[in-house]
Amino acid sequence: MDKIALGVEVDSETGAEKLEDFCSPEWRLRSRHFLVLSSAGKPIYTRYGNETQMSTLMSAVQAIISSFNDMSDPIRSMNTGSHTIVFLTNGPLYLLAVSDRKDPEELLRNELQLVYSQIVSILTSAQLTKIFEQRSNFDLRQLLGGTESIIDQLVDRLDMDFSFALGSLDTLWMRYRLRERIGKTLQSHRPKSLLYAMVVADMKLVTLVRPRKHSLHPADLHLLFNMATSKTFLAGEHWTPVCFPRFNDQGFLHVYINYITPKVALILVSADRDSFFTMTQCREKVCRELSLDDSLQRIEDAAAQRALYPREIGVTGLLQLYYRHKTLIQHFGTRFESTIDIDTQRQIINTYKRLRLHMMNKSGKKPLRIVYYRTDMHTVLAWQSSTFELYATISPAVSVKAMIRLVNMVLEWVKKEEDHLFVINAPSY
Repeated sequence: MDKIALGVEVDSETGAEKLEDFCSPEWRLRSRHFLVLSSAGKPIYTRYGNETQMSTLMSAVQAIISSFNDMSDPIRSMNTGSHTIVFLTNGPLYLLAVSDRKDPEELLRNELQLVYSQIVSILTSAQLTKIFEQRSNFDLRQLLGGTESIIDQLVDRLDMDFSFALGSLDTLWMRYRLRERIGKTLQSHRPKSLLYAMVVADMKLVTLVRPRKHSLHPADLHLLFNMATSKTFLAGEHWTPVCFPRFNDQGFLHVYINYITPKVALILVSADRDSFFTMTQCREKVCRELSLDDSLQRIEDAAAQRALYPREIGVTGLLQLYYRHKTLIQHFGTRFESTIDIDTQRQIINTYKRLRLHMMNKSGKKPLRIVYYRTDMHTVLAWQSSTFELYATISPAVSVKAMIRLVNMVLEWVKKEEDHLFVINAPSY
């Protein structure tokens, strides 16, 4: 039986198996926890450990939420010691996030909403409601079995990937002519039953074809890409129902996923549940045409290069960068320079999230244009205009005046490279 499904973790040094529960030191030392339970207190999901081992904790959480609901004053959050606890009630599901990193309540609530949406993408909101109306104590794990790794992957990505907080699509840097070639090939072989066609490399969009008057919400595409990059889908052809909560949380579309190279996936979306073989034929035609002039290998090469290093932009003092194009709702990010370790990277991403919340404050006050946070190790900057958002990590040796010049140099580089950085004028029908 799969040890991961049981919540068993294997010690890499001794090979000893450890079963975490909420009383174990390993579980308590985790910086963040995400839990999901039913309104009847039935365990559904925990990022760490095994849901069954958490039944006592889940029952306590259910009792706390229910007691506040009975007073018509739903609990939203609480602070205890160094921990922030955020609650989210969504239909028949209760969700809980715990963090000892002083994460803002709004950030944790947004992340809980994404976890809920990933569950809805697997089952639909209509099915969730119907199940619990018929049996309030139903064990939802019976229907989610085998998909826990997709939710685990999402939770892990929320920790280190700024894309979800930005609410935009990450794009793969690629020569404009190659991107255009891929898009035209997808469009020329589009069957009538195809709604959307996408080429994706490790959560990064290469290109897409969509209806002229309709587009999928970035949050729905984040969930789709997260699913498509899980181990389950890395080999072979897959045809699976997927709910897109922002598009329609009551029903499914049907998604074809196939990795046309080791790092690049072709994703085809249809409303016709019986169009698997049509999608297979579409994939064969697309791959055949892209192989004629070596385009398929060039896509794989672009995916293998991953993101640029800041030094490749040619700006001294820049340690990492995210740039969000507000009109396209797309962004790109560089790698961190190798001098920044993984823990510091996580702290910087968390700072980006905090600064964006400050900059996009919804309190009715005028949005902030520039916010920065300086430490002895680095300066983290957030800057927005009517057309872009920019988040950068900069050497602490760079003065404020020099920092402004640095940003202007980055903006000039983005303008010059825009056709290669973003999916512009994507094919539509």
